[in-house]
Amino acid sequence: MNRFSLLDRGAFLVTMILCCLGVVFIHSATRASTLDANLWIKQMIWVCLGMLAYLVLSQFDYKKLVTHANVFYIAGIISLALVLLYGDRINGARSWFRLPFMSVQPSEFMKIATVLMIAKYFSRFQERQSSLLEFLVSSILIGIPFFLIILQPDMGTALVYVPFFVIPNFLVGNKESIWVTVAGSMLVVILILGVVFKPDWVFFLKDYQKNRIVSFIYPDRDTSNTGYQVHQSKISIGQGGLLGKGLGKGQQTQMGFLPAQHNDFILAVASEEVGFVGVALVFALFLVLFMRAFTTALEASDAMGSILVMLVIGTLFTQTLFNAAMLIGLVPTTGIPFPLLSYGGSSLLTSLSLLGLIQSVRTHRFVNH
Repeated sequence: MNRFSLLDRGAFLVTMILCCLGVVFIHSATRASTLDANLWIKQMIWVCLGMLAYLVLSQFDYKKLVTHANVFYIAGIISLALVLLYGDRINGARSWFRLPFMSVQPSEFMKIATVLMIAKYFSRFQERQSSLLEFLVSSILIGIPFFLIILQPDMGTALVYVPFFVIPNFLVGNKESIWVTVAGSMLVVILILGVVFKPDWVFFLKDYQKNRIVSFIYPDRDTSNTGYQVHQSKISIGQGGLLGKGLGKGQQTQMGFLPAQHNDFILAVASEEVGFVGVALVFALFLVLFMRAFTTALEASDAMGSILVMLVIGTLFTQTLFNAAMLIGLVPTTGIPFPLLSYGGSSLLTSLSLLGLIQSVRTHRFVNH
């Protein structure tokens, strides 16, 4: 059987459109820069490589990948440990390996390994619910990469791992483990509130992270320093209005007032240049993508496939939500890219590979062995 014929063509088309929009916005964000003017070309190359990974994974049986999840997971943990020792420090975080022609962010690729590992662990509960002890074991599996990433420190990427704790437990957990999840979630909220309102008490936060939290609480106190990015982001969004200034015509974007505008703040660029309508279209496309993925989860041939798809949805949804909230000051600036749109090879390859795994679940949904 030609499994390409079983692809969710709607999801594939939406994915391609979003990647192309990302290239367009990156080109607009960097066209006035002499140093970054060619980043959109590099992004196109990453899109091509990412779509190749997407198509290859869509045809590869996800069950075989999950079978070897232990290998991917251990390799990922080793890479996270090594980057703490030998990685380059960029923007305050030791998260990158600098290679001759590119930089690699292991924490991004660790998302794939963690998704496969958790899907493998919880797939045994197709006929029964997981116990509290088994839930705690899974929390350790997720907690190891989670805390290694916090040590970098990269709070933005660490936040994306939070759905890994919650989603499988609500799908296959018993009442006790679900209550533990609820209690744990409340504890996390309390801790976050403590960090927000008393950042000086938190020993593991760097000074720049504490400053970002203070800027989040008092956004108008220091708009020329720690609060500058969010302040300029809000201006960009406000200037876009309903239909935007037009591609390449946004004053904030073209004058370079917004730092990291081709990375974490790419949606602010879109807001200024294509306006509310354009950004609403982007979110509508993501909504379609998530709905198609949810349908695939419901139609999966086994619990492993369903859990895998739901983990991917949770990961990408969390990224989308937190990035958008960061732009308007609803959460502190954490350095989290917008999926498929932000510039970056590691992030784009990871997102497209995860979406390729969803397609694999779909193309193999009639096979249950």
